[in-house]
Amino acid sequence: MFGVILAPMIFFGCAYYPWQGLSAVPIMKYAVLINPLVYVAEGMRASLTPGAPHMSLGIVVLALILITGLFWTLGMRSFMKRAVG
Repeated sequence: MFGVILAPMIFFGCAYYPWQGLSAVPIMKYAVLINPLVYVAEGMRASLTPGAPHMSLGIVVLALILITGLFWTLGMRSFMKRAVG
């Protein structure tokens, strides 16, 4: 499980480099935005090292709220299907 899911998620989650660093590979820069870890790493980077390049905090907060809402809704729908049905 670690090698298939978690390792690529960490590697492509901008944990080791800023999101702005992917400007050399534009396709990858926007492809990694489906990974929630990108927004967590960018938010942490913005709060801990404000001088380093990072994604806008407004975008980070909005994305984390939307992702949390999406996964909460999917989880509740799955839970209710199993609990009721």
